[in-house]
Amino acid sequence: MKKIEGTDLFYLKGNAPADARIEYWLMFGKNSMWSLDPLNPFKSLNGFGELSELAMPTYERHKYFNEFIYGKKGGVENLKVHEIDSECLGYKHTIHVYLPPGYNSETKYPVLYLQDGIDYVEFAQVPTTIDQLIRDNKIKPMMAVFVTPPNRFQPGIPNRMTEYGLNDNYVKFFAEELIPFVDKNYSTVADPKARLVTGDSFGGLISAYIPFARPDVFANGCSQSGYQSFNNDKLINLYKLEQKKDIKLYVDIGIYEEVVGASFLPKEESNFLEANRRFKKVLEDKGYDFVYKEYSEGHTWGNWKRHLIDVLIYFFPKDEQ
Repeated sequence: MKKIEGTDLFYLKGNAPADARIEYWLMFGKNSMWSLDPLNPFKSLNGFGELSELAMPTYERHKYFNEFIYGKKGGVENLKVHEIDSECLGYKHTIHVYLPPGYNSETKYPVLYLQDGIDYVEFAQVPTTIDQLIRDNKIKPMMAVFVTPPNRFQPGIPNRMTEYGLNDNYVKFFAEELIPFVDKNYSTVADPKARLVTGDSFGGLISAYIPFARPDVFANGCSQSGYQSFNNDKLINLYKLEQKKDIKLYVDIGIYEEVVGASFLPKEESNFLEANRRFKKVLEDKGYDFVYKEYSEGHTWGNWKRHLIDVLIYFFPKDEQ
């Protein structure tokens, strides 16, 4: 930032698309900790805490998040919690289950499954979003299952990286343990076409892989800012080389995701934007049924929660019987 001579003020000048939304911190020195902008009340959340949010003139904040625009977290108070002892993985797994208003065992419900489960609750406020979409007759009544990896925000193993890195044991857990548990204990539509698996980043990678590996269980997948460059484009190459699966996909990415995980990912894998464009090309060439979107945003929960609304309306529209 540049200092305005004769004052204690600094400024930064730049350009962004009119519909962009950017999250940022301030640093007051090379080795200082990051800080929120004290003059900006708008905040978004992630695993590191709060970030200040800048919205350009044509970006529209969604009314569903009005109570969260200043940094409020979503809560798990109204969710059912279960612990599944997984033989496929060799350890227990915690899930939280959202039930729609008026849930009853006489009705069968489609189900959304989310990786990084508690993150989607706290940072993306998904239960509130689904409530509002149902009340506004935008989507049919549905359930959601939030699947949280072990050692959340901790260095221990297993964790989200060991699970989401195209781990076939994790896919087996999803298909052969998690789905039967949910279908047995809740009133679900036991049909692959009524199930959607969704995730962000590394979770977006595994969410594009699960329906590919087990289309008999999941016919729908959504990858938000997916880590498609993982292991030298391994997933992209699987889609390219293997027979087309009877599945539907929704893939989105931010234009500011050209350098993700610079401190810990291989440099050649850090450009998520270009990797998702390569994935799109393969999906086109193979003739997949898919939606692809690019947004003027970054690798953030503010991005994913806003556009998950479009995903849910696409897969679970109210007028579909």
